[in-house]
Amino acid sequence: MICLVSLAGDIKHISITYEYTSDNPNESPEQAEQTALHLAKQKALEEHFGLDVVGITSTMQRNRQEGQKVSSSSDMFSLRETAVRGEWIETTTQKIIDKSFQKGFWHVKVYVAGRARNHSTDKPEIQYAFINNAHDRQNRDQYYDGDDIFLRFTSPVSGALCIYLVDAEQNAYCLLPYQSATIGYQHIDANQDYLFFSTTTDQSADEYTLNTMQSSEHNTLYVIFSPNTFTKAIDQHSGKNWRDEQLPRQLSYEDFMKWLAKNQTRDENMVVRREIITIRK
Repeated sequence: MICLVSLAGDIKHISITYEYTSDNPNESPEQAEQTALHLAKQKALEEHFGLDVVGITSTMQRNRQEGQKVSSSSDMFSLRETAVRGEWIETTTQKIIDKSFQKGFWHVKVYVAGRARNHSTDKPEIQYAFINNAHDRQNRDQYYDGDDIFLRFTSPVSGALCIYLVDAEQNAYCLLPYQSATIGYQHIDANQDYLFFSTTTDQSADEYTLNTMQSSEHNTLYVIFSPNTFTKAIDQHSGKNWRDEQLPRQLSYEDFMKWLAKNQTRDENMVVRREIITIRK
């Protein structure tokens, strides 16, 4: 792999040529491409900004009494976690250089270039889970045609939240704030557990059902949160037919990414999380 860097203030232009070999025999070619592009970005960030390594060591003293005799023992455990220091802001170029099926697995070579920076240490640690049952709490990435989808969300600080879904046709739909909202974001109170897309908890909520005309379709969900106020991108109903009017307001993937890059550049505390889900017939 090759990683190139050039400077532009605190924003850096980085690029990488990366090769990915799947270890999942059931991975589709589209999934392999998306995984290769995602890992390429992560590797480029790691190569330039490095990793934060956190090590924790703890010792627990245990006492045990057997009759008049007391014995003691010590249990020690260590934990080591790593996290990439940089964050990807905008992709300027990406392409699939080569893709082949070798010995039952996909091999993909990609090129990715974009803008990145050293991440802020003040980003809040949000918690969320996309689910298809309002009682679930574990994040889910596999759905079937006709499944409902809900979102559980918690933040340690108050702020603004937007949720987008990008479908296979590269349309970006705004799922949150709801269409009836009078402001361009969903306000979040600190330390409150939210269940979105459910009229059980909010009569004004929009409820969503996932559909596909294909045997399998991959969509991408974006969770965008900041302790600072921001507003959603300019979007609209397509207006092609009455079915389209039932869909959330939308904009092109390109316009959505431009909006996201602009907001990330302006707000170092903005948290962006991406979840790929599969919808099957």
